[in-house]
Amino acid sequence: MPRRFIHAADLHLDSPFAGVGTLREGLADVMRDASLDAWDALITCCLEEDAEFLVLSGDLFDRADGTPRGRSRVRRGIERLQERGIRVFVVHGNHDPLSGRSPLAGIEGVHVFRKDVPTSETIDFPAGPVTVHGVSFGKREVTENLALKFSPGDAPGLHVGVLHCSLGEREGHGTYAPCTVADLLAARMDYWALGHIHAYTEEHAEPPIIYAGTLQGRSPKSGERGPHGAVVVEFEGDRVLDHRRVELDRVRFEAVDIAIDNLADEADLERALRRAAADVVARADGRLVLLRATLTGRGPLHELLIRDEYLTGLRSALDDQEADDLVWERIASTAGPAVDLDELRQSNAFAAEVLAAFDALAADPVALQALLDDLGKSFTDTALAGLPAEDLAGRLAAARELALGLMLEQDGAA
Repeated sequence: MPRRFIHAADLHLDSPFAGVGTLREGLADVMRDASLDAWDALITCCLEEDAEFLVLSGDLFDRADGTPRGRSRVRRGIERLQERGIRVFVVHGNHDPLSGRSPLAGIEGVHVFRKDVPTSETIDFPAGPVTVHGVSFGKREVTENLALKFSPGDAPGLHVGVLHCSLGEREGHGTYAPCTVADLLAARMDYWALGHIHAYTEEHAEPPIIYAGTLQGRSPKSGERGPHGAVVVEFEGDRVLDHRRVELDRVRFEAVDIAIDNLADEADLERALRRAAADVVARADGRLVLLRATLTGRGPLHELLIRDEYLTGLRSALDDQEADDLVWERIASTAGPAVDLDELRQSNAFAAEVLAAFDALAADPVALQALLDDLGKSFTDTALAGLPAEDLAGRLAAARELALGLMLEQDGAA
């Protein structure tokens, strides 16, 4: 029968959610407890899978010492594991660097890897030895390639490398302990348990080089949406046989795009939004879903969308009618009026000049960023609320459609 261990990372226990829009009354406590409830689910997963050990690849906490609530919940979870003889191996990452004594130091059955220099811990399990290699961050900003310092040694059995690191540049993530897949392969591990990137990613198949992703999504950003959890790894001797994701998140961020092209009126729009929401909720398997919708495409409905506070009111109206498993977190729009942009570009209308200015900005991201930075100092961005600040192209397109809509509306009124 295959043996098993669990790989989890980036738990950020008891930390607040970021960038979340409006929440109905009573949900603040649910959101606050989500990461801790996901931790409890991880412990239960270890027990149900009969895992021999649990690997935590950095950022267990959102700061070096965590919080009293977070530390207490971790201790209780580890006590449950110890009753079954399940060991825990931990590295600290950029959010919880090992600048002093680890909050997990001294807990029976837990091995915290020292900072800056990789070390190894061999455990003679009844079914055979396993060696886990790891290194903690000693400070938040680690620019050294720590992967180059790993070596498997001569111990028999499975060798697992545990590292919080950046494999190339990733949007929304700082570059810490940068390395390459080739660097990791050179260390000759049988499995690499990586942390830092919040979306599950398989970087290499054999040996597996895996980002487990965060245990619980933390914001509406694209990398935080959808299912989150841990990785169950099956092995025999020194060979990894298989690995699979398990979904352990308690609250799920999701996003849908709704095209307005074929929507005749407000009733059509609400029906389209509700249909999309029903599909998302069905896939969430009973979890609370925080849903963000973006309206796209072109059509006469755009005239309604650009009215002051319309999208805010629509979100509130939908949310008031939902059950406890769905929250309409935000509704945004990049939709445009029912015009042909190419035809408009060829016209002699003032709108053609406006389009040319937007096209020039789209071709020059540096100038666009500088303009948005300057505008942000003087204006409150209500028209583009709900669009990610890092999505420059999306924000520019939304601003273009808003400007065109207002100009066409004025032309129609003239």
